[in-house]
Amino acid sequence: MQRTNDLSDPRLAATLVILRDSTDGPQVLLTVRPKSMRFMGGAIVFPGGSVAPADCDARWERASPLSQADARSALDASDPAEALGAYVAALREAHEEVGFPPGRGPIEKLERDPTDEPGRWLERCLALGVTLATDELVPAGRWVTPLGSPVRFDARFFVVRAPADWEPDPDPTEVDGAHWATPEEALAELAAENAVMAPPTIEMLQRLDGHRDVATILSSLRNVEWQAQGEILRARLSPHVAVVLAPNPGFMTGPGTNTYVVGSGPTIVIDPAVAEEAYLESVLEIAGEVAAIAITHRHSDHTGGVAALVERTGAPVRAFGDAPVDGTKVQPLAEGDEISARGATLRALHTPGHASDHVGYELLGARSLFAGDNILGEGTAVIAPPDGNMRDYLSSLHRLRGLDLERIYPGHFKALDGGTAVIDQYLAHRAERRKSVLEALDSPRTADEIVARVYTDTPQQLHPIARFQVVAILELLEEEGIAEAVGETWRRCDFDGQT
Repeated sequence: MQRTNDLSDPRLAATLVILRDSTDGPQVLLTVRPKSMRFMGGAIVFPGGSVAPADCDARWERASPLSQADARSALDASDPAEALGAYVAALREAHEEVGFPPGRGPIEKLERDPTDEPGRWLERCLALGVTLATDELVPAGRWVTPLGSPVRFDARFFVVRAPADWEPDPDPTEVDGAHWATPEEALAELAAENAVMAPPTIEMLQRLDGHRDVATILSSLRNVEWQAQGEILRARLSPHVAVVLAPNPGFMTGPGTNTYVVGSGPTIVIDPAVAEEAYLESVLEIAGEVAAIAITHRHSDHTGGVAALVERTGAPVRAFGDAPVDGTKVQPLAEGDEISARGATLRALHTPGHASDHVGYELLGARSLFAGDNILGEGTAVIAPPDGNMRDYLSSLHRLRGLDLERIYPGHFKALDGGTAVIDQYLAHRAERRKSVLEALDSPRTADEIVARVYTDTPQQLHPIARFQVVAILELLEEEGIAEAVGETWRRCDFDGQT
């Protein structure tokens, strides 16, 4: 990837968040930047630094369990060399700053020399036969310094468990000191104005706070370590968010609908999807006392368990509009209404497009959104007229983009980090499809003919779903005065609205 010398172009960086268990709960290693540093001197940070060109050297694949392709996939990055380079830089910087053992092999022979070039570190690792522990690092997000800062970074964050009995050995030329603290203790020091921290450090400590041990932190961040209760899968995604996978897999639902439990008692249950006993028992085991049942939209794969859960809990059902849900009366939600539970408050955002009654729930103070079916963990949302509307959908995406989201909890598939980037990808995809449909109107065509021309990369069995999308785009073009329907055929208009 070519990078400019523009001051607005952020430097690649990597940060390692080192954790250990203690009698007080999980602790994190914090370092203090030297006061002499021009940028954030004296601030409390995690070990880390810039990604050097040598960190992206292809030879690191000989000293790393992860390949460049593996790293690219794990980080959802565009450049595989830079992706693995982020892993390498995180371990290199932690080794230089606090003596963190970077991997396996004769690491005791791996000298720490802060004056060394990163390329020399590569040569020494290869010569000694050291294998970096890239496979032990868990990706924990990305932070790009906002425009206007004197120094800008595009930093990848990783979390790792410290080896048993390891203690930091700070290099005084790199840091002014290092100490262990629970996230709660560190945030209390910040609140008492006894510490200076950058926003990404604060946000990471907030994400770590509330977990009972390092294992649950790693499970939350990996977001793939589902625990089984009988045949029901569930996972803890953060201190105040858990997910239960509804046993309703299918063509339109993927592995199943995500039912979220929010808060720490009483709780909010979002989208109870089915009425199966084992599934409801799993939801209630996590939820405990239920303060409210929140519905993103009235599609049956999100509401099939509402009546059964109301029968067991007596909790009110909150949804947009006053139409019943699963035969149950609702307490209607209006735009901006809030639903609170211990440790969490949700704000309702009317986000039509996938459905006219669709609501997203912003988790206040966490830069997170429960997106329902407007954003999915894999693929893109289906917009099916007449209740689905492409103009409304695009407006909803632009609105959500303005929230500066970091994490998105979708109705199906895995949770997504980098919320703004995810929404940008959705908008770019929709713009490309719109362009393709418009190009297909070089002569009058039916919707099915446009599908065959535009969705050449889509299996034939998915064309009925693609047809919904094409019709939604055609209706948008019709609203814009660019296309019109004549019977079953669509044709393009001149831009003054005349054929």
